[in-house]
Amino acid sequence: MKTSVLSSTIEHELYFSEFIRKLSEKFQPLQIFSFFKHSSSQKQSSCFVQKQNSSIYDYCLLVVTETATRIDYEVQDFANRTYEQGSMTIICHNNQLIWEAIDLNSRFFKTIYNYGELLYSHCGLLTRPYVGPFIQVDGAKKAVKHYRYRMPLAEGFLSGADKCLQEERWELCLFMLHQAVEQTSIMLIRVLLSYRSEFHNLCRLLKLLRSATDQPYLLFFETAESRRLFDILCKSYSSARYKPDFAVKKIDAGKLYHMVTDYLSMANNLCDRHIDCLNQAETGKPCIDPNLYD
Repeated sequence: MKTSVLSSTIEHELYFSEFIRKLSEKFQPLQIFSFFKHSSSQKQSSCFVQKQNSSIYDYCLLVVTETATRIDYEVQDFANRTYEQGSMTIICHNNQLIWEAIDLNSRFFKTIYNYGELLYSHCGLLTRPYVGPFIQVDGAKKAVKHYRYRMPLAEGFLSGADKCLQEERWELCLFMLHQAVEQTSIMLIRVLLSYRSEFHNLCRLLKLLRSATDQPYLLFFETAESRRLFDILCKSYSSARYKPDFAVKKIDAGKLYHMVTDYLSMANNLCDRHIDCLNQAETGKPCIDPNLYD
């Protein structure tokens, strides 16, 4: 069994290295950092077939580009088509803009440059560029600002979904729920990661959030039923507006309403605890929130 696990790990490392090679050759970035990795194993056993073991590897990558032209969607689409051993969430940023953010004490980029894994460098040397430590100042104030702006928006959309539910407008209810999840996810990314996401895809937002906490991702992806409901929610964004034949069942609308309500409650708790953590850090105590992965 140990030999099998080891072989699977080596096989993935070779596969992942080849993916990074293809990614770098196609888009010619300056650097590629990994700032999140999660692996899980699946074992299937039956008396009728040979025992099967498989592993899934999920990543979040930062691709540093030389030009300011945004290539996020092209890179993400390439990853979706090419990487098949799990999920790959990629964000792309211009090198100059990253260093300007680092000079302004960006917690997100400083953390990645100091603690992320440098997977690729255009010069061929995997030498980590020097970045000074993050200075704990005004972090809590900025987090509270984003929380107070985004949370009322999310709650407003949830309230609208409730009204649509009462009026039996299931399709419009789901559109409102989609907006509530989007605003909540954007808020959590700003508060927990100190990063301003510029995309609206719910799946990408939740996977990016995994670099801070697994709780939102598990809420929507842990079971087959939650994944089915999440898929309906994602489709509602455009289908509720542009497809006259888009239909939602009453029971699914009700289940999703309660799921999203739980998400907002979870987000409130995560933000409260993390803002307390940031306040403590500014008084000289370490900013470590052990409850994020509860």
